[in-house]
Amino acid sequence: MTRQNLARLMTGASLLLMLAAAGTAHAADAPIATAPAMTGAGAEGTDVSGVVVSAEVNRAAKDAPAKASLDQVQPESIISRQYIEQHVSEVGDYTDVALIAPSVSGIGSDGAGIGDYNKVAIRGFQDGQYNVTYDGISFGDTNDPTHHPDDYFPTSLIGAMVVDRGPGAAGDLGQSNFGGALHMFSPTVSDTFGLQQKVTFGSFNTRDSVTTLNTGDFWNGAKLLLNLNLRHTDGELSYAGGDMINGMAKFVVPIGPNWTLTAFGTQQYTRFNFEDSNGPGITWQQTQLYGKNFFMTNIPGDEHNYKWNYEAKATDFEYVDAKGTIVPSVTAEDQLYTYFYANKTVSTDGNADLIGATPATPGFTSGISVATPSLGESKATDIGGYDKLNQYRVWGNVVRINKEWSFATLKVGGLTEISTTDRHNDLQDFTANFAPDLKFPASQYLPVATGDKLQENSKWFQYQVFADFEIHVGDNLKLTPGIKYVNFTRQVDAANENVAGTAKNTPIDAKNTFDSPLYFFTANYKVTPDWAFYGQVATSFLIPDLASLYVSGANTENVQPEKTLTYQVGTVYTHGNLTADFDLYEVDASNFENACTLPDPTPTNPNQTIAAFCNLGKARYNGFEAEAAYALPHGYSLFANYSSNVSKTEASAGNAAEGIAAAPAGAVANAPRYTAAGGVIYNQGPWAGAITYKQVGAFSSNGPGTPYLPGYGTLNGSAAYDFGHFKLKLQVANMLDKRDVTSFNGSKLYTVSDPGFYTFQSGRTIMGTLIAKF
Repeated sequence: MTRQNLARLMTGASLLLMLAAAGTAHAADAPIATAPAMTGAGAEGTDVSGVVVSAEVNRAAKDAPAKASLDQVQPESIISRQYIEQHVSEVGDYTDVALIAPSVSGIGSDGAGIGDYNKVAIRGFQDGQYNVTYDGISFGDTNDPTHHPDDYFPTSLIGAMVVDRGPGAAGDLGQSNFGGALHMFSPTVSDTFGLQQKVTFGSFNTRDSVTTLNTGDFWNGAKLLLNLNLRHTDGELSYAGGDMINGMAKFVVPIGPNWTLTAFGTQQYTRFNFEDSNGPGITWQQTQLYGKNFFMTNIPGDEHNYKWNYEAKATDFEYVDAKGTIVPSVTAEDQLYTYFYANKTVSTDGNADLIGATPATPGFTSGISVATPSLGESKATDIGGYDKLNQYRVWGNVVRINKEWSFATLKVGGLTEISTTDRHNDLQDFTANFAPDLKFPASQYLPVATGDKLQENSKWFQYQVFADFEIHVGDNLKLTPGIKYVNFTRQVDAANENVAGTAKNTPIDAKNTFDSPLYFFTANYKVTPDWAFYGQVATSFLIPDLASLYVSGANTENVQPEKTLTYQVGTVYTHGNLTADFDLYEVDASNFENACTLPDPTPTNPNQTIAAFCNLGKARYNGFEAEAAYALPHGYSLFANYSSNVSKTEASAGNAAEGIAAAPAGAVANAPRYTAAGGVIYNQGPWAGAITYKQVGAFSSNGPGTPYLPGYGTLNGSAAYDFGHFKLKLQVANMLDKRDVTSFNGSKLYTVSDPGFYTFQSGRTIMGTLIAKF
């Protein structure tokens, strides 16, 4: 099937769904019904209310921070709005929500900071190796499927979350369900009028305001939710402050007896100080001299000055969703969506230097010396840096159709998506025409026209089609075979590509297409209404990121997608005062991508080598996960979870003929050996509170043969009292004020001579919130 025919098919399906909705809108005297949940074997295409209700079958499950569903077919943790509202940081993002689940690791380094200070891993799979979705729509960067947690959805926009620890079913769509998914759901629009104002103040001069308006039913079932979130913080790290504004609107209206239309949109603007070249992070020498909170300065003329190091970002995310019943046994959903990201970064190069030192990387980092009569000549003492842009727009459409019989349900559909991206990275000399107050316009920077690191346009077209056939064997057993076909084409038209090897600043016009069928099989068996077993076998693959595809001389490197084969079994028990679940998993990854060394194909360098990316071999992820909660009398409940996670690459002999070096077996980088969490939660009358602890075990800092870090833990507490129209809440993160190392990219720990960068967990953070409700 050609992409033109597929695009026509998806567009035609969309038009048919809209016509079906319009036709049912004229059915006389038919009562308005709620559109059915488009339930899937994974969490995509699922209404948030159905997700939460399926898990919270008793008080233990309702109060538990993370819980499983008796209907699930892969390990997952469901986190409801109740827990987010009461115990997750008011100034957080989706990483703060996900951290309580087993096998999830990662922690911020700037307190209540705004900016790119945290990513999370799932079972050792790093950001970019798992999907992140919002209301069933997968999103991510266009050069690789990584994410910026602070730039789209603050915690005020997260109505619930599902942490899927596995590739899901065929109907779980997105580029990288390779390692699982974090599924976010937007807040539910209320049927009644409500106005809420939150104001938060706390550590590091943090201020946060959230204004939420629910109109309720204002016209024939139509209702609207509006949310405005304003935030400022100075950050815990020196001069790492920032500001954020986020606005959201969600409109829901019935458009027929059995159809609902939802329109959603959010926009966010963020500006924060950030030294980008190796940030966040500092060297051990800087740590010894300036302390763990060092990042930037306000010293005029110093390359660490925050006025020379900042990021300004703008994002938006919108969709229109129509879902309902075509005929009594056929339901359908169509989502048209778009999202946008723009990151304009200005940064110096030398964040490893000491304060006031001669720059290790002087102006014009390409080594070019340029004399300009009006601005002077580049000198070794000049401060080098760059002006960087990453800007993209993505458009997509997801169609889902379910056909039900008494013995089975067929789920079919697909996704089409296009993107356009503009990226550049231009070298700058920050000392040219230097003004003492540092407030000179960008036009006074001395540009180096031949020193551009990157001038690149790229685009993609991808489509995915799937079918899941859920077979009901009696009342208690469901078997679901599924198949998905993925086709992804990326094209690059770069006037100036900073490719690997000796040939820099090379134009590239290249195209790569990756496609594969993927296979899924899941099962769920209910032994009793309170006890279920499930199992999964599934395949997945991960498309190479943009940087790994190109080497010297504009040659297209033959890097293939990484692939996984996942086996999982588990059980869920929920009865009386107890909810518990346990699972075992093994994920075998092939074509595991790593940095390697290849012969330089440039004719002028026959004996030279270049840095590139190769499919070096295999990796294996295996372990077990468990979580439980128990409801005690008088409003108390206890919870605990634990995961054992072993993540290792197999040894590779390399290929001497091709110059590929051997690689030792060893732990995958930044993949903790275990995670553990536990605590007590209180909910009774006007009082609510919690004490929680999360521990992340030891992990290799940078892959096989590199130092191990001992891990880190944090104790958090929260307490709230509801007066009715007013509510007071106090949150304390990292109550013990631990400052453990959370990442290191060097080769020898705690050594001044090692140039590696460290990050440390942020210290104690205290936030107080006043909530007014009307």
